[in-house]
Amino acid sequence: MNVGICTHSFADGYNGRVDRIFAGGLERYMYDFCMLLRDLGVRPEVHQLSFRGAFHSTVDGIEVFGHACTPETTVEVFQSMADAVNGPVVYASFIWHRMRYRPGSIGICHGINWDRADLPVREKNGVAAAIQGALDQLERIVSVDSHFLSYCRSVCVFDDPGKLVLLPNAVDTGHFRPNSRARRPEKVRVLYPRRISWERGVIPMMVIADRLLDRHPEVVVEFAGEVVDGSPITRAFSLWMKDHPHRRRIEHRVLSFDQMAEAYQRADIAVIPSIFSEGTSYACLEALSCGTAVVAANIGGLNDLILDGYNGLLVPPEPDALLEAVERCVKNPGLRRALGRRGRETALAFDRSHWRAKWTRVLETWLAGWKGGAGGAGGA
Repeated sequence: MNVGICTHSFADGYNGRVDRIFAGGLERYMYDFCMLLRDLGVRPEVHQLSFRGAFHSTVDGIEVFGHACTPETTVEVFQSMADAVNGPVVYASFIWHRMRYRPGSIGICHGINWDRADLPVREKNGVAAAIQGALDQLERIVSVDSHFLSYCRSVCVFDDPGKLVLLPNAVDTGHFRPNSRARRPEKVRVLYPRRISWERGVIPMMVIADRLLDRHPEVVVEFAGEVVDGSPITRAFSLWMKDHPHRRRIEHRVLSFDQMAEAYQRADIAVIPSIFSEGTSYACLEALSCGTAVVAANIGGLNDLILDGYNGLLVPPEPDALLEAVERCVKNPGLRRALGRRGRETALAFDRSHWRAKWTRVLETWLAGWKGGAGGAGGA
């Protein structure tokens, strides 16, 4: 049996490198999801939007189909991607748009991305209508954090409490593990382990870095994340780094999924400064699992992971509050160690084995419906 996964990004269509997986959280999730489907004896195929023309590639043994679109045709093309699938369909993003879904399908919400104070009321009302449509048409919607469940219960109407499944993101605690010997005691390394993007808070992080580097000569700031070539944020970030007075203490690396463990192990503090659109962040979970002290904004699913003052510091998503929290950690090694120790304990509850077991139960019931000719009826 084939299972088609419809998503807006998997292979790196942003930079025209469709022979590799883009190193983002959604893409990480999709890779792990495909591996799980394989272990269940089905063949995953990924269908994604492409602004650089149609393509067909194989990445790590996963067949990927890029469907050509423009900014004006994304919804239309996303709907049509399911028509190319001979088998069950998982809608792994885009459920905040009004769409026609194939009956018997599953949806995934990777975090609310319309939680912006400046988003017009009309657009927010449109999202509510779109989510109602998804609830009406899909067998189940799996959410990575509790905030989507609260949103649906607040603005939508549905009579099946099991329609929504809470299944947080996970971390490989065996791979992402503490290694205190990787840290240099004479330096304090502050890590931003995110894409260089607006919603992930790179602008607040640049402001924080300016002040940290100016006030604390022992601090090194590392940005470990993908860029989108030619984007305004990428250009601004490159210019900022190029002429920075403390350029020698700023690093930027693009690391593979496997290489990220080293970055967390070398870091003393990981900053997750998202300003909107955040689920149960992989970066946060990986930092916790490596015993790195975490400073996070109180956005979306980060509130499901961090208990302020216990396993991290949780603050409003604005530079002054973030800077104050980071400086507390810079000045207090004992606080860093305590947060890191409790962070590791927290991460064990989110080990990937739990995620696989929960998804397996959902998928086995769903796939049994399809194999039995019921088209997935009965759900999870």
